[in-house]
Amino acid sequence: MIYSSLAVLALSASALVNPFSNLVHLHPRHAQPDTRVSIVLRNQAVGFRDVKIGGHTYTILASHSITVKAPVGTVVYAASAAAGYHRGDAIVEVTPQINNKVIALN
Repeated sequence: MIYSSLAVLALSASALVNPFSNLVHLHPRHAQPDTRVSIVLRNQAVGFRDVKIGGHTYTILASHSITVKAPVGTVVYAASAAAGYHRGDAIVEVTPQINNKVIALN
């Protein structure tokens, strides 16, 4: 009697932790097209540059670059003072026309 109770308990616990439960999804979604635009921000200066994208600040080291993938209409702001830019100035607005372009920061 005890062995059968333990067997039932073990089987019910293993049913809850089924490793194959995620293989079959009952409501598959169709892949949504990625409408974001990809640009590369290249820092050509001798010092670092900070940029603000979507409320997050990113540091680009000297002679380095970062790839940004953002929705159309996103504005890239200068987060630190630099030659030609003051903190808070808009550097570029993401548009479909600049997809896969390199934006040089001096």
